[in-house]
Amino acid sequence: MRGHAHGIIAIGDIATGWLALGGLARCFIAIGGIAAGGVALGGLSLGIVGLGGLAVALLALGGVAVGGIAIGGLAVGFTAVGGCAVGFYAYGGAAFGKYVVCAWERSPEAVQFFKGWIPGM
Repeated sequence: MRGHAHGIIAIGDIATGWLALGGLARCFIAIGGIAAGGVALGGLSLGIVGLGGLAVALLALGGVAVGGIAIGGLAVGFTAVGGCAVGFYAYGGAAFGKYVVCAWERSPEAVQFFKGWIPGM
């Protein structure tokens, strides 16, 4: 463990910053094993934009992604895209939600919604 990083750009085992948990306002970009910030990249990422193994963010991209827009192997959010997607609008191999596009169902609302996102839909 090398420590806890703070700053405009924080890189460390634990990196926290702008809009981080606990109301810290110390950086905008956080990179680390556990990263919390405006843009967070790490094993566990928390922020406005999160990229990592487990990403919890407004825009979450990761193995497990949870957020407003979630993209990942397991994606859970208002809009979810992934191998297993759970959301109001869901697109994936297995998709569950109000409007879905998956192997067994293609709701017209979801097809219309995702047309702008996915070319050739």
